[in-house]
Amino acid sequence: MTDPGSAIFSGVGFWATDMPSGASRPAGGQGFAMSSSEMRAMLKKAEDQLNTVSEQIREADILSRANPPAEEPVSQAAVNGPNGINETGRYYQGHLQYQLDYYTELTRRMRQALGITEAADHQAADSTKKIKGSLE
Repeated sequence: MTDPGSAIFSGVGFWATDMPSGASRPAGGQGFAMSSSEMRAMLKKAEDQLNTVSEQIREADILSRANPPAEEPVSQAAVNGPNGINETGRYYQGHLQYQLDYYTELTRRMRQALGITEAADHQAADSTKKIKGSLE
């Protein structure tokens, strides 16, 4: 199964125009091109929003787990029935998950365009350990 967030930006590239990788922009490619300073500012805002949505998802869980105030049909229907509180809460959680997928993929692509990748960070750390070990 593919990552749901990847479909959001399918066929759309991100380029930091003053980065060495900015020159690899494919001809006729669709996407976003901006300076690295602009992209870093945009990345910060997207990461802040990603954190906010993550927090909202955790807090929204209670919206789909309400208990009816009484054991009678009207209360049961209002909470557990169609368009009830719990169904509405699950719909809201789905909406937040869509936003989370969007911001996750947006930040991943901007980080990639800026050369900020976790794999590169891990590789650099491993290389540093190897170099340090050979110098001792």
